[in-house]
Amino acid sequence: MDYDSEQLESDRAGSQLEKNRFFDGKLMTAGDMRAEQQYHADRLELVTRGTTSSGILRGLGVQSVETVDGDLVVSVDAGVALDGAGRPVVVETPTTRRLPAPDGEACFLFLRFDETALESVPVPNANATSETESNRIVESFELTYRESPPDREPFRALDVDLSTVDDPSELAGRIVAAYHDDHRTADANREDTAVYLGGFERQPESDDWTRSETAPRPEHGLDHDLLFATLVDHIADTENPHDTEVDAEPPEPDLDPAELESIHERVDYLQSELADLKDRQQTASTHLLRKTLETTVRRFRETGERLADHDGSVSKAATEIADGVDAARHDDLHTAPAQYVTTVADLSPLLADLGDQLVGTTREATADRYLDTVAELQSTLAADQPAVEVAIALDAVAEAAADLEVVYQTAENV
Repeated sequence: MDYDSEQLESDRAGSQLEKNRFFDGKLMTAGDMRAEQQYHADRLELVTRGTTSSGILRGLGVQSVETVDGDLVVSVDAGVALDGAGRPVVVETPTTRRLPAPDGEACFLFLRFDETALESVPVPNANATSETESNRIVESFELTYRESPPDREPFRALDVDLSTVDDPSELAGRIVAAYHDDHRTADANREDTAVYLGGFERQPESDDWTRSETAPRPEHGLDHDLLFATLVDHIADTENPHDTEVDAEPPEPDLDPAELESIHERVDYLQSELADLKDRQQTASTHLLRKTLETTVRRFRETGERLADHDGSVSKAATEIADGVDAARHDDLHTAPAQYVTTVADLSPLLADLGDQLVGTTREATADRYLDTVAELQSTLAADQPAVEVAIALDAVAEAAADLEVVYQTAENV
């Protein structure tokens, strides 16, 4: 027996996207509003299905599976997943759900996208089919299980010959084209959209459940950070990236002079490319340091001017910060990363003092955000991070200063 819920698939998957056209005088109906929501949902899900794998993105670990009073009680951590239709499935807090107990000795847990109607309100139209309708729909989830393991998609291997390719651009192009031809010939929709969380077994002569050692592993999504980190780790492992077994004393290669000359030419080319890459990295770093100094001066000066009529001391503190950074900027500070970090460290107490003076002058939420960014800058400095990381943290402080909202006193408070 499988305990499962009805799939909530969009009938519009893979169709042309249709959206509202707005114009003055247009009579908006409930159907128009639904079409507007459907357009944005279909558009997002179409892109997500085609560019991101489904599975767990964060959290959703299964903490316990128990039999209680004849029911199966399952507890999972909070987390986020993408289902097979490209829809986000969010479990906001650690959750425990009670399900009918399985007949067999194994169960496989799944998380499925669901929707729950909220806020029943009266319908004013006397010709309506119902006197009340739901005013809100919350996107939720359903925890389910099956008594058979999930059908896992096979690994997406590529059938492409790269042995004759030397140019990196041509190499990348062939890989992308092969993947496109083999795996993008149809819509990425899956008939089964649920996200698999793991398999469990009932212990002999008891109602205890433990994670199965033979069940498929939980389904995890592959985001860009994971793939990029894997790629960087592979490229950085220059000694033996594929863990290939090698002899302690490898035989001398039997190469003719022409082959050796070709190898030397490629090494010279790679060294030249590496030097060029380092130059571009240095240029980008210098540009970033210079831009953050300019941005900090501009935003703190604007903040001082904006607060001048509300709190003179706060305005003066913001202006002094702008003047200090402006003086350092004209000393070509962006070309000396170590001096840049030292200057920002000297500026940090002034930034913190300004935050302490914001109480009563700016809205609490914007003042808290400013203080959070100052604390993050101080943590970056304390951790001895590179100048680029310090510049990014300083830019966040300047942005928070620009977002400070002035508290205008009302007649009652004057």
